[in-house]
Amino acid sequence: MKILLVSDSHRFLDHLPRIVKKYKGTVDLMIHCGDSALPKNDKVMKQFDIAVRGNHDEEAYPPYVIYKKICVTHGHFYHIYDGYEELLALCKENNCTLCFHGHTHVPTIKKIDGITFVNPGSLMVNRGSYAYGTYAIINLFNDIQITFYRSDDDSICPDTILLEGLAQLEEFKRILKKYRGNYKV
Repeated sequence: MKILLVSDSHRFLDHLPRIVKKYKGTVDLMIHCGDSALPKNDKVMKQFDIAVRGNHDEEAYPPYVIYKKICVTHGHFYHIYDGYEELLALCKENNCTLCFHGHTHVPTIKKIDGITFVNPGSLMVNRGSYAYGTYAIINLFNDIQITFYRSDDDSICPDTILLEGLAQLEEFKRILKKYRGNYKV
């Protein structure tokens, strides 16, 4: 199965319609992990097989979807900035082996307790020194193959974005913790 995975497009329509058009009919599943900031009946959003609610979306979107053994959510409902514990529990409760999420604007691949977590990053812009957004193509055949692409020109991203993104995410978490107290994000 070949999957287009996007997240956090935030009504940024420079890339979303083009990417949907490019992959429509060439992938088996198109997934938006939330924060499209578009109504569920939007002509672009209606083309997604799965779309979930982000913290900037209307309630018409579900908070998560379980598809086969894949959990799709945004991340904010499960306080992803505080760690993967709540999201891991949701995945285990639903016997998922794969979880797609957004919210952090950081492209990420993480494996915990046999569950692979993938964040495609933000289609608009990521938290990192590189000035472009990202999306992912997931190939699920004999194994999991994940390729991140730039949203501005569809070229393959260097692997360094994963390392830089994680460093930026840790710094962002540190700042949040310092200023927010016990409030969960």
